Amino acid sequence: MLRQSRVLACVAACGLLAAPPAYADEVLATDQIKAEPIEMGDPSKTVIGQALSYPKGTPVMKAYRIMIPGSMSTSLHLHEVPIFAYVVSGTLEVDYGPKGMKRYQEGQGFMEAVNHCHKGRAVGDAPVELVALYLGAPDLKNSVACKK
Repeated sequence: MLRQSRVLACVAACGLLAAPPAYADEVLATDQIKAEPIEMGDPSKTVIGQALSYPKGTPVMKAYRIMIPGSMSTSLHLHEVPIFAYVVSGTLEVDYGPKGMKRYQEGQGFMEAVNHCHKGRAVGDAPVELVALYLGAPDLKNSVACKK
C-alpha cells in the first residue's frame, strides 16, 4: 500500500508539471490565484524524442537547484532517470551530439534525454539557474559521467 501511494504521489506531481490549461483553470485558478502551464514540448517524450517511461522499483523523487556560471559548461554526462528541468534564469544550450543542439530560455521546461550523453553550457556571461526534478529509483543514478 505504501508503494502504491508513493507511485500515485509521483504521478500526481508529474501530472501537475505537464497539466494543460483546462486542468489548471478547473483546479487552481481563481481571481487571485493563477495557474499557468509550463511549456515543455511533448510531455510524453524527451527532448530527443525518446518515449517517456518511469523506472521500475520504488519511486524516488529528488529536486535540485542547479547553477551554471556564465560561459561555463557541464562535463559530458547522462541521466539514468527521467528529469523535468525548468530554466529559472539565463539561457542554456545543450549539445546532444548526433541528436543536435537545443537552446532553452528563462521560463522554459523540458524533459531531459535519458541514457544519452550530452553537455550543457550557459550562453554568454549570465549564469543559468535550473530547477530539476529527478524521477528516479534507489538503484539508479541521477547523473553519470560519460567517457569521451
